[in-house]
Amino acid sequence: MIKIAIIGAGSVVFSGRLISDLVRAQHELRGAHIVLMDINRERLEVIYALATRFAKERGARFVFQHTTSREEALQGADFVINTAFIPGHRRLEAERDIAEKLGYYRGIGDRVSDYYGGIGAYAQLKFLLELAREMEKLCPKAWLLQSANPVLEGTTLIARETSVRVVGMCHGYAKILDVLQALELLENEVEYQVAGLNHCIWLTRFRYKGENAYPLLDRWLETKAQTFWADEKYLFHPQQYQMSPAAFALYKMFGLFPIGDTVRAATPWWFHENLETKKRWFPAGGMDSEIGWTCRLSQNIRQFQRFEQAVKTNSFNFSELFPDKPSYEPHIPFVIAVVNNKPIRLVLNVPNQGIIKGIPPDVVVEVHCLVRGEEIHPEQVEPLPKRLMLYVLIPRWLRMERMLHAFQAGDRLSLVLEIAEDHRTRSWEQAVKVVEELLAQPWNKEAQQHYKGPIGGWDFGAKKSGVSTEF
Repeated sequence: MIKIAIIGAGSVVFSGRLISDLVRAQHELRGAHIVLMDINRERLEVIYALATRFAKERGARFVFQHTTSREEALQGADFVINTAFIPGHRRLEAERDIAEKLGYYRGIGDRVSDYYGGIGAYAQLKFLLELAREMEKLCPKAWLLQSANPVLEGTTLIARETSVRVVGMCHGYAKILDVLQALELLENEVEYQVAGLNHCIWLTRFRYKGENAYPLLDRWLETKAQTFWADEKYLFHPQQYQMSPAAFALYKMFGLFPIGDTVRAATPWWFHENLETKKRWFPAGGMDSEIGWTCRLSQNIRQFQRFEQAVKTNSFNFSELFPDKPSYEPHIPFVIAVVNNKPIRLVLNVPNQGIIKGIPPDVVVEVHCLVRGEEIHPEQVEPLPKRLMLYVLIPRWLRMERMLHAFQAGDRLSLVLEIAEDHRTRSWEQAVKVVEELLAQPWNKEAQQHYKGPIGGWDFGAKKSGVSTEF
């Protein structure tokens, strides 16, 4: 009997999908011991009630357990699925408000609103390292399926600093289905490969019935795009960004089509200057605009309320609560491939080891892999376009390295330098003020102590020489 521990099981988005996928895999994973762990007991109780009732309804023979103890969940686990996002969205929104008051529209950091997890991602990176260290003691042979953002930084950090067998996982690649739907292609007649870094993956192979399918994207842009973008099904749905003008702009700039959150994260700063500009490139301004992100948070709240109401009233309409088809989350297929020695092709985040030329071997890349038993075989990737490497992938890799350096060295100056690189920063003093105000928040007390070094007042002699410090 295998043991699967889900850390952060109170997550609305992941838990529903994972439970649904588990129940669908009942024949491959019969008798599995599933431990749901979360520090929020209220949310945990709701998810546990739904999971056990749904499994019983579908005749799935699992042993469910729920706990607020991470140690109890990890003890003897074979697989650990981490979905825990330590900062929480309320704190991130508060930090965004502070940054906006200081001149940073929609906050600092990546385009994807929930990506880094607060100033320097300190709380999240600290938690991920602690989790991996605990696994080394309590379940040293287990696989860690790392899903909580930031996947690139977190998975690379764990792979470099611990002996844990870690694999990063993200469902963003599944946006390829939006491409196929728009082009009216059947999935079983399409061969595709994606490669890059998490939230920065590109369609490196795209064939339909054995022929190059990229011309179909060009034809769609010429003949159908304007009608698609004028339809209210696109205009009023921020999540429909995969076939947006932003996606095609990236394609024309860099030679490959972006997939999933890449459309949000890899677009240049001038796509994101204000809401009106965002609306040019994304439906309703996109997922990360005032409109789109409010919709996203509201959807999460409503989803949990539906879960909660079902438990309170003992009225379970599972067709409304859980997906009616596979979620395209790679977690459960990965477990099946390992446990049953069954070959499965999945998109995973693994150390590069020469897969993508131009990226160091110890940097985690997101690529197609064949998983069978204990072995993971990444697919080789043709050299990516030079422009894409120089302007997108290498800068993204370097940003990851800067974040990990700041975290591991406890270097406050590095945090300021990172913000100073933001195009919206007009002076050194502005960058310093952002860092100091964010670190001064009560929830950042540990980060305040961790990131050391006096910053305020540094002018590098500019004032003495009469040179302005304005950028």
